[in-house]
Amino acid sequence: MGIKAALPKYEIYFYNTVLCLAMFWAASWISEVSSSNVNRKTFKASVKPGYFGRKMDTADFEWMMWFSTFREHILFALSGHVLFAKICSMLAPQVA
Repeated sequence: MGIKAALPKYEIYFYNTVLCLAMFWAASWISEVSSSNVNRKTFKASVKPGYFGRKMDTADFEWMMWFSTFREHILFALSGHVLFAKICSMLAPQVA
């Protein structure tokens, strides 16, 4: 298996152009939505100083989950992932 023949250059350029235009359109939409909501008072009230100089939105469920509930368990979870990966690679080395 492998590539038998390459695509014509004009087709590759067309695909790249369409991809770039789609990315620019999405970026402009995201930028427009972000700038329209930058001065909301309800949003500013829930933003607190976070870790490493980042801002933390306390109304965001995921932020609060990771930095309150899972804060004590993150080391255990990460070491569990490492141990599980090591056990799997020892039991099935041809798959890993």
